[in-house]
Amino acid sequence: MASSAAEEYLQAIYTLADENGHVVSARLAEFLGFSAPAISEMIHRLERDGLVTLDDHKEVHFTKTGRTQADSIVRRHRLAERFLVEVLGFAWWKTHEEAERLEHAMSAEMETRMATVLGDPQTCPHGNPMPGVTPIPTRPLEKLARGERARVERIPDQFEHEPGFLEYLDTQGVKPGVTLELIESGPAVLRVSIDGAVRSLRPDCGQKVWMGL
Repeated sequence: MASSAAEEYLQAIYTLADENGHVVSARLAEFLGFSAPAISEMIHRLERDGLVTLDDHKEVHFTKTGRTQADSIVRRHRLAERFLVEVLGFAWWKTHEEAERLEHAMSAEMETRMATVLGDPQTCPHGNPMPGVTPIPTRPLEKLARGERARVERIPDQFEHEPGFLEYLDTQGVKPGVTLELIESGPAVLRVSIDGAVRSLRPDCGQKVWMGL
C-alpha cells in the first residue's frame, strides 16, 4: 500500500481527473501547494512503483493498480465525511480536513463497518459519488438557461478544497439537494432564486456548483 504522502498525490490526481480533467505537474503543484521539483520527484516515484504513467504530453494517468489504490483512498475519505455528518453531527461543509486525518488511519475492517452503519452511502455529503458508483449526469450551474430550474447535485472535490468555499455556499443556502432557478449569469454576475428568494452569488459559483440535467 502507498505511503501517506503517496496517497495524498493519488487522491489529488483522482480529484483533478474528475470530469475528464487533464492532470499535469503544474496543476498538481498549484493544487497541492508544493514546488515543481517536489511534484516531479513524487510523480517519478509513483511511476517507478507502477501506480501512474506519463504520456507524450506529460499528462499523468493511473495504471490499473494506481486506480485501485486511488479508489480506496477516495472511498475512505468520502465514507469518513459521511460518518462525520451523519453520526458525529458535523456540518456538511466542515468535514474535509477531519476526513483527511481519518482516511489514513482507517483499516479495511473499519471501512466495512462504517459503510454498514451508514447504509452503504452512494455519495459524500458534497454529492460526489463513491468510487464504482455510476455518477449522475451533471453540468455547471452556468450552463443552465435563464429561468431554468435544477437540483444541486454536487460540489466537485477540487472546489471543496478551497478555504471557506463550502461554508460560503452554506450561508447562501446552496448545497446538494437544493433546487434553484437561474435568474442571471455573466462574467461578473450570478443571480439565482431559492424558494422564491433571489440571491446574488459569487460569479465563480457558476463553474463550481454542479447541477442535475
